[in-house]
Amino acid sequence: MSQDERLMILQMVADKKISASEAAELLKALDAGKEAAPVQQASPTNRVAPTPPPPPAVGEPVPPMAPPPPPTPGVGGGLSSFIEEVVERVTTAFSDSFEPRYEFPTELSGVFTTQEVPLRLFTGNGHVELKAWDQPGYKALVVVKARGSSEEQARRMATEAYTVRADGNGFELEASRRWDWSDLAVHVTLFLPTDKLYRLESRTGNGHILVEGVALRDGQATSGNGRITVQRAVADRLHLRSGNGAIEVEGDIADLDAGTGNGSVRVIPLGRRSEVHTIKTGNGSVTIDSGRLAREVGLKVDANTGMGGVSVNRSDLIYERDVRTMGHKHIIARSQSYDQAERRVEVTARTGLGSVTIE
Repeated sequence: MSQDERLMILQMVADKKISASEAAELLKALDAGKEAAPVQQASPTNRVAPTPPPPPAVGEPVPPMAPPPPPTPGVGGGLSSFIEEVVERVTTAFSDSFEPRYEFPTELSGVFTTQEVPLRLFTGNGHVELKAWDQPGYKALVVVKARGSSEEQARRMATEAYTVRADGNGFELEASRRWDWSDLAVHVTLFLPTDKLYRLESRTGNGHILVEGVALRDGQATSGNGRITVQRAVADRLHLRSGNGAIEVEGDIADLDAGTGNGSVRVIPLGRRSEVHTIKTGNGSVTIDSGRLAREVGLKVDANTGMGGVSVNRSDLIYERDVRTMGHKHIIARSQSYDQAERRVEVTARTGLGSVTIE
């Protein structure tokens, strides 16, 4: 990983676009392809035995024994904690060396006149949030965070930060590519009426994407390294991609395709209708929480991992395939009522080094 990539990640933390723990995971993911440098051990001739403390003088009380040191964390946990500490310390100093950042909020509102509304939201590194509300019209809150030598300079940047095209037939916002990502970010939160159906296309560099309570005909959401969260949503088709961020989906999704480079994926199907989920992650874990499925809903799982484990915490599944060897785990299992069920949930999960858990 180059120095510029490291500085980009540190600046993302300084701008509060990602947390220190997310930065640590990103740093580890980018370094995964590089061989660790060999550890040089001191030769026996250079080792110096520690000098024992002098015995207490006659009449002095014997000092109490020091408590045993806390257990040493595993290599992964210790490295992760160390990276997080370094990220937090360095970004504090790193952010102070830049010009001040100013925020410029704008509110837009209107009424959609069509029943099926297209939404196109493209931001450089800012977040994108869609939230349902019980109002007849929509409201968009756009916040531009611009860095400049003065507020006047930052305000000039903010006026050219994005373009909006909105009317009764749809809403589109696109951030300008004129400015460097470290100087400007556009964040948008869109409140949407619940009586409409939407077609979503959203993309952001490193910000997070949130879809909450919205009904979608189809949706595509892509983030460079930010997390993607879908809560209480309804969608016929949903395509989610993140470079290294986590993905979490809870809702009535008929056709889900979710993939991330090294982040984790958690899916909570509801089974209100038949669902097909395809989940892929490079090295992150996959969790399928089936606890909210009704008893009459059939479940079929096809889980495959390289070096990770597969854990199935349901006793009612019948195994069609169960291979667990070094470097390869593959199970195919279904509920007893799957073939006769009117509503079925079919999940295919693939991960390189992560684990797969069926709850």
